[in-house]
Amino acid sequence: MSFNKFCVAFFTLLSQSVWAHSPAEGPSLPYDFYATPYQVVEHFGKQSGCDAKLRAGVIRSSLGAVNTLAANAIGGELGCHFAVNERVTFHAALFGTMGAGLNRSNDDRVYDDFFNEKTDGYLILGEAHLKLSFDSFEANLGRQRLDTPHMNNDDLRLVPHLFEAYLAEFHLADNLHAGAGFVRTMSGGENGSDQSHFEGVGDAFGGDGHRSWLTWVTHEGDFAETSLWYYNVVDNSQIIYADMSYSANVGNIEYTAAVQADWGEDIGSRNMGVVDAKTWGILSAINYNDITATFAYNRNHTNNGALPSLGDGAFFTSMEDQTLDAVAGDRAEALLIGLEYAMSHHLTLGCDFGQFTARDKSDYDVEEADIYLSYEWSDAAILDFVYTHINDKNVAGKDHQLRAVLAYNY
Repeated sequence: MSFNKFCVAFFTLLSQSVWAHSPAEGPSLPYDFYATPYQVVEHFGKQSGCDAKLRAGVIRSSLGAVNTLAANAIGGELGCHFAVNERVTFHAALFGTMGAGLNRSNDDRVYDDFFNEKTDGYLILGEAHLKLSFDSFEANLGRQRLDTPHMNNDDLRLVPHLFEAYLAEFHLADNLHAGAGFVRTMSGGENGSDQSHFEGVGDAFGGDGHRSWLTWVTHEGDFAETSLWYYNVVDNSQIIYADMSYSANVGNIEYTAAVQADWGEDIGSRNMGVVDAKTWGILSAINYNDITATFAYNRNHTNNGALPSLGDGAFFTSMEDQTLDAVAGDRAEALLIGLEYAMSHHLTLGCDFGQFTARDKSDYDVEEADIYLSYEWSDAAILDFVYTHINDKNVAGKDHQLRAVLAYNY
C-alpha cells in the first residue's frame, strides 16, 4: 500500500469514528488516555480503550518570508491503551497530517509547519509508552508527551511535540513530588530537522547528541505552587529553572503573582557553542467579572541569548511568534501586556501586546500584537483563531500571520 493510500485510510478511520460517537454521550478527553474511555472493550480479560483527535488547520503567514506562505491540512491522532492490571498500562498512538487539497502546487509557497521537510503529509508512531504505578511511585517509559519548562508538547499546530523519555516520579508528601529521568529524542516543528521523525534532543537544541538528564521537584499548596528543574543536555548545556506562583482572591477579584529564574551554561564538548544565560521574570494577573488583565516581564543579564526551549518557551512573555530566546543581541528583555474576556462558557476573546528588544535596539527591536478567539462547543469540539501582527523596527514593512485550528476530540 502506498503512503498516500495509507494516510487516506488513517484519516477515513478517524472521520468515521467522529460520526459514530456523539459528543453528547461524553467522550473522554484527548490526553487522558488512562481515564475510563468512552468505548471500553475487554481484551484477554483486561480493560482496554481508544481515544482520538481530529483536526483541521489553516495558516497564512508572511513572517520572515519574502512571499506570503499558506497551508491547509487535516491532522489527527488515534491512540489506544491496554491495562494489564491496575499498576501496568501500555499506550500507543499514531499521529499524522495530510493536505486538504487546497495548497499551492509550488512547494516554495506552502507553509511547512503542518508537514514534513518535503511539505508532504506524514504518519508517525508518536506515542508508545509503558506506565507503571506503585503506591507513591509512577514511571512513564517510551514515546510520550512532556510538560516541562524547557521541553513540552507546544500543541499549537496539528501534531504536538513528542519525546522519547524514561521518567520516574515519587510522591514524597502531601502535594510534594520529585522525579528524575532521561530524554533521548523528540519530534515536532522545532526538532531542527524533520518533524515527522524523532531527532536527538541535542540536535534539536541546535547542538549535537541524543542524551539529556532531567530532575525536578514540585510542590502545590492551596495558594502557592513552586517548581525546580535541572536539565543536563550532555556535551551541550546544563540548565537550572525555578518558578513560584501565588494565587488568591479578594471578594470578586482573583489575582496571581509569579516569579521565575532561568540559568544555563555550556558543558562538555560545547556542541551548542557558548551558552551563558541568567534570566529572570515576573508575572501578575487580575481577574474581575470574567475579564483578566496580565502583565509579564523577562530580562536576560548576559551578553549571550536567553536559553532556547523545545516547545512554546519557558518564559512568561512567550507569544505566538516571539520569545525571549529569539532576541539577537546583548541583555535581551521582553514585556507583555494582555487582556482577555470570557464572554460565556463557550467563547473567549483576547489580545496581547509584546515588545522584544536587545540593549542596543539596532540589534533587535520587535513588537508583536496578537488577537485571539477560542470557541468551545462542548468538551469535544473547539476552534482556536489567532491573528498576529509583527513590527520589526529595524526592517521595512510589517508581517502578519493568521492561524485557525478546529479540533474534535472523541
